[in-house]
Amino acid sequence: MTIAESSQTRVAYIREATPGVTPATPAFKELRYTGESFKHDRQNTTSNEMRPDRNVTDLTQTAGGASGGFNFELSYEAFDDFFEAALCGAWATNKVINGTAKYTHTFEKTYEQGATDTYLRYTGMEAGTLSIRLEAGGLATGSLSFTGLGGSSDDAPITGATYADAPTNEVMSAGFDFADLAITGVTSPKVTRIELQIANNMRQQRALGSVNAVGIGKGRCVVTGTATLYFENKEAYDLFLNGTAADLTFTLGGEDELQYIFNIPKLKFSDADVPASGNDQDIVITLPFQGLYDAGIGATIEIERVPAA
Repeated sequence: MTIAESSQTRVAYIREATPGVTPATPAFKELRYTGESFKHDRQNTTSNEMRPDRNVTDLTQTAGGASGGFNFELSYEAFDDFFEAALCGAWATNKVINGTAKYTHTFEKTYEQGATDTYLRYTGMEAGTLSIRLEAGGLATGSLSFTGLGGSSDDAPITGATYADAPTNEVMSAGFDFADLAITGVTSPKVTRIELQIANNMRQQRALGSVNAVGIGKGRCVVTGTATLYFENKEAYDLFLNGTAADLTFTLGGEDELQYIFNIPKLKFSDADVPASGNDQDIVITLPFQGLYDAGIGATIEIERVPAA
């Protein structure tokens, strides 16, 4: 018996045609990730039967499903399926906006354990949140979380399964690969950090006769984030103080190709914090924001990809 090791664990995925059903002879795609938290969920209820010897009679499974997600370092092409899924949209002319489409996936973790490996599968997995994080001096990183219907375990691969290698484009940095940030009403902002989150407000739908969830419901698409800028003037502060709508656009990637352009054409800042918290520090302004529906794109957020020429 071989103890499984994290550095030899493969995570792969495939999009489902029917929610919760892994396609036959699946053509899995291997995933680039820096950590994961996929798990089968089981809700257990303790029996309330009363016994004269004070013992507990049973612990019964009453609900189940799947949940979790993964962290990643952003690279071109590797997460395009999930940008589409998290926005509930579809790539068209290399652009995707948030919409109402439904995509579910099967994720499979393979633990290398010598002669007999272990396979854990999570089915009906629908993207709940997408986060992108950029900080000066670091890499472009992110995370995705999922809500699912159920899953299974096995000690053999699915018959006919294949595994395509993940794309191999370079990891993007928040320095060399970051460009062209613009906020209407703010002159040449110098940004130290950006966090962006898209949340779909998922919920598992349950019914009598099934331990696993029978469906996944979606709520509103809520786009939020935080921008931290060097405090050079009061332009950004006045946008917050006056409740003025602005926009935010930034580009990640190569000089003129293999890029992603993130565009929130209408947002408002919900707070503005400009502390002088100690000696020998630069003053920055921290601006939480929320994206709003924009009639120009017919959505709240748009991601554009710029492929190789």
